[in-house]
Amino acid sequence: MQQSGDGTLAEQEKKDIPLPVYLLRQQGGLFVDLSMFPLGGGFAEYIDRLFGEGYRFVGLDYPVFTGLLYDYDAILEAHGIGAKMKLAGDVADFPPQRRALYKAVKVDAEGKRAEYLFEPVQIETVVEVPVYGEPGADGVAPIIGSARKAELKPTQLDLDEFLADMWLRGVRFGIDVAAVAGAIARAEAARLEVAHQMDATEGSDAEIEEASDALRRDNSPKRLANGKADLRRFQNRFPQIASGARLLKKKKRVLGKPGFKVSGAMIEPPLPADFDLLALAGEGTRVESQGANEYIVASRDGFLSLDVATNHIAVTEKIENKGGVSAKTTGDLSLAGDEFIEHGEVQEGRVVEGKNMTFRSDVYGDIVSQGGFILLEKNLSGGRARSIGGDVTSNGRVLNSTVEAWGGRVTASYAEGSLIMGESVVIERAVNCEILAGDVQVGSAEGCGVAGKKVGIGSSRSCRDKQTIVAMLVPALTQIDAQINQVDKATAECRQAIAANAQELARIKSDGEVAQYLALAASLQQGGVKLTAAQQENWQKMTARFDRTRRMMEKLDAGTQEQSGRIQAFEQERAHLLEEREKSGEGIHCGIAEVAGDTRVRTMIAPQGIGGFQQAAASELRIKLREPGLSPELVFLGDEGGLDWNYKLPELDSFFNK
Repeated sequence: MQQSGDGTLAEQEKKDIPLPVYLLRQQGGLFVDLSMFPLGGGFAEYIDRLFGEGYRFVGLDYPVFTGLLYDYDAILEAHGIGAKMKLAGDVADFPPQRRALYKAVKVDAEGKRAEYLFEPVQIETVVEVPVYGEPGADGVAPIIGSARKAELKPTQLDLDEFLADMWLRGVRFGIDVAAVAGAIARAEAARLEVAHQMDATEGSDAEIEEASDALRRDNSPKRLANGKADLRRFQNRFPQIASGARLLKKKKRVLGKPGFKVSGAMIEPPLPADFDLLALAGEGTRVESQGANEYIVASRDGFLSLDVATNHIAVTEKIENKGGVSAKTTGDLSLAGDEFIEHGEVQEGRVVEGKNMTFRSDVYGDIVSQGGFILLEKNLSGGRARSIGGDVTSNGRVLNSTVEAWGGRVTASYAEGSLIMGESVVIERAVNCEILAGDVQVGSAEGCGVAGKKVGIGSSRSCRDKQTIVAMLVPALTQIDAQINQVDKATAECRQAIAANAQELARIKSDGEVAQYLALAASLQQGGVKLTAAQQENWQKMTARFDRTRRMMEKLDAGTQEQSGRIQAFEQERAHLLEEREKSGEGIHCGIAEVAGDTRVRTMIAPQGIGGFQQAAASELRIKLREPGLSPELVFLGDEGGLDWNYKLPELDSFFNK
């Protein structure tokens, strides 16, 4: 490879580099013959040798490149075995002086992503400079020879070089070519995520799916470890079925697609489960193979029945169940319908899973809603109600229970001895409860432990020697403050470098002869002075004499510009961090209209907000919400009065104050 005088890439010198049989150098570029491509491996090894011996591709098609390495089946399916695909324009040198422009890449410990710090780069260029002897009688120093001198000149990174260098550094998959090309084109200092892991795509387990329009859509039965399906998880609903109707179809399992870390290491998808359809067919049904599929078919008219004892699906006489959910009637239920209404009690230890569910009698078991609401018209006692992405509403009493609605609202008229969590919680009266939500509104809180970012209480008091403790969740600022200070420190270092450059320039210009030379150069450039032929010759000698000084001044100017660019980037990053810091403290408020008993309000650092508590055990949460806190965290302590408190973000512990 040749370098131009200013350090940029010049015209590439193409070499007749030996290629494997499946790579063809044809008019228009370098092509891959898919019919000759090695299925058992070898392409990656060739790339290792090619890049390792100081070569790179020119105009590499990165999607084709990674497809050949990691998804050859998809390439074949899209183009066919006889296709010849263009891989690149050609192969060229990647000399050491160019490789030195590229720095180490930062890969996270799990190999999920890679970051690279782009900065303006310079390359060493060798130039010929004259060597002068002693001046003669006329005062002119003759040129007696020449010398080679190395200079650093600005240059630019190259996308194809970057891909080759990343390969040698272990980043072999998932490079965001567009983002890298943009960063190279901008030639600015920026830290960029240059490569990303591709997660494995999970396959599909063998499933039971509805095969008749007469059936309500529902989930497949839960599969056991032995491959059988547990019909106890079906909903307790029995539509009318005609003889010969297809009831259920076995959906064959589908294997997943592997993913890849940025290193190219494969991420294996889990193996989908399978089961035997024949084991599910009970009275009034049969299994038929029709084409490539298997079906359970009704052999008579009737209603759908699920026999828990035999784990069979059957077509029997009419069944109507309003006896509640218990071990003797339905067992656990897994419902896929949009709405479920239960008129009977839910027995202790029973689990009901569904979407939008209403319970018109007492619930003693566990209720789980996937993306819908839970409405409890009577009491929830010793049980659990959990809505994933929906609301939970209790019109009765919540006693010694757990209620969760992390993605929605919990509304209750009365709760006692319970753990209640949600995006927001509204309770008319809470006694000896632990409550955690982003927004908590309680009419009367008696001996409760409450935590949230926005808390409103009508009346607070103690109960049974337990004070009401309110923990206001505030952001953890240590990390973001440290980041801001790090940016401030880096900015200060840049300003120091600029000042040092300015001082050195001033020192150089203070020399009388240099000042005279610079003034004359400025006059000549502006056209204010015209030189005769003799004066022109003297001017050239003077220019040669001060050449080193001029280049030193240019280098200092370039350094100052570089540091100014870095300061601008740091200032933008600082503004972004300050904005994040400000947002983290917004909306944190506690209002208690009447303090009628022993009440404590404190702050509690929560780095992830309420999300940081979602994985904690119930026992841990109960203890956490009862912690009195340290003295610096105390906001209010008393047994009378009221409170209207807004969180004020503390001043930044600035680097410049240290």
